[in-house]
Amino acid sequence: MNMQRSREVGGQGRVPGRASPGFGLGRCVASVPRGNASWATLLVVPLLGLLAAQAVLLSRRYGASPALAPVDVTVAPSGRTLVSETAVELAAFGDSAMAGVGVHHVDDSLPVQLAQRVADATQRPVHVVGYALAGARTLDVLTHQLPGVRRRPDVSVLVVGTNDVTGVTPPARLARSSRALLDALESLGAPVVMSNLPEFRAMRLVPHPLLEAILSYAAVVGAVQGHAVAKRPLVRLVDVRAAVGPEYFNDEGTMSADFFHPSADGYGQIADALLPAVLSVLGTARPLGRTHDDQPE
Repeated sequence: MNMQRSREVGGQGRVPGRASPGFGLGRCVASVPRGNASWATLLVVPLLGLLAAQAVLLSRRYGASPALAPVDVTVAPSGRTLVSETAVELAAFGDSAMAGVGVHHVDDSLPVQLAQRVADATQRPVHVVGYALAGARTLDVLTHQLPGVRRRPDVSVLVVGTNDVTGVTPPARLARSSRALLDALESLGAPVVMSNLPEFRAMRLVPHPLLEAILSYAAVVGAVQGHAVAKRPLVRLVDVRAAVGPEYFNDEGTMSADFFHPSADGYGQIADALLPAVLSVLGTARPLGRTHDDQPE
């Protein structure tokens, strides 16, 4: 297990030294002479319409794909030795990546794979509850998942934003919902570990020019998320894309049969990338583990 693979990012959620991918549409229009601006408009507007239509089809095809049954399991450490029988409480929020789309067994899902790694590292049982829903945007996590929390977690893990990219959530609206979501998660009284956006280039069935547009808008969404996380001591934003993105791009085995969602191996790599941050926040959060009757405030 590689404990050094994750990279936490702050500020605007960008990796230093790496240019954000861009579609360049705005630059193309800006470079058109004024006399030809009307012709540029005639070309750009239909293209934007095509991209929007492709995004809607993509969202409908993959955004609401069938997920596993809701996760609510306790995993034990692989070894025999326990340092405590009190379970660590892990809450998983987000979209299809957290809902287990792409795998057929709950043990292969991201929440359970992460819980197993935490259990093995801490030598304590981990009780993981998954609230994630396929197709969820940031606002959906706030309005549909947070109200369902009935047990205060020791750590919350969040994977969201893909559907805000494919659904082109307006930046101002995304900024408001991101701040509100993180406020609500912090109000649960536990630290939050959040993944950045996935490696969209690994989604091999996404057509062109939609892929270029997605990469460009993903940079916008990533910047909004990074800004929302900034100056929040209880929230860790992990650069999962930098840690495992190249492997997703180069190794088809990390993707499921739909070539849009991760496979069991792909989810395992995401769990490896998130693990150091989860262990770090658990190491500073005391006391760990609550009774099953403990309710969030």
